[in-house]
Amino acid sequence: MSALEAGGELPIDEGDTMKRVYLYPGQIVTSGQPLMVSTILGSCVSICLWDPVARVGGINHYLLPNNPLNGQSDLRYGNTAIDGLIVRLLALGVKKQRIVAKVVGGASILTSFSDTRKSIGDQNVDVARTLLAKHGINVSGEQTGGTRGRKLLFHTGNGCVFSKEI
Repeated sequence: MSALEAGGELPIDEGDTMKRVYLYPGQIVTSGQPLMVSTILGSCVSICLWDPVARVGGINHYLLPNNPLNGQSDLRYGNTAIDGLIVRLLALGVKKQRIVAKVVGGASILTSFSDTRKSIGDQNVDVARTLLAKHGINVSGEQTGGTRGRKLLFHTGNGCVFSKEI
């Protein structure tokens, strides 16, 4: 596994009783308590947000870039999942100017479409970059693209993100 930021080790030890959560597509997890959140990504993207002062973190997992039905809050879509994640973190006392983001996923799993148009994975990553910039949130790490899926671990207590191609 590789860390998205230099330093640090995988924040799990054998005697660890930390609560673990599996994040399914179309879900968001936020917490002010340390959790180990895991998910599997192909063309999907997860954005991990963390406030180092409030020590609050959150993560989403979306499948498609934009919700075709404006005004709907379907978390399977990047535009609503990103805004929903930010709103939930702000409700937990996070300050937007302190948020650090890490973006993972967006693989081009179906290579048959690679010559005709931008892949869904690339579109998902573009939405993440665009909306995080719109919100003024700094992206400090990214593992995106490629042709293989990834397993992702996010520690909400210290903001560490680890991913491994699968």
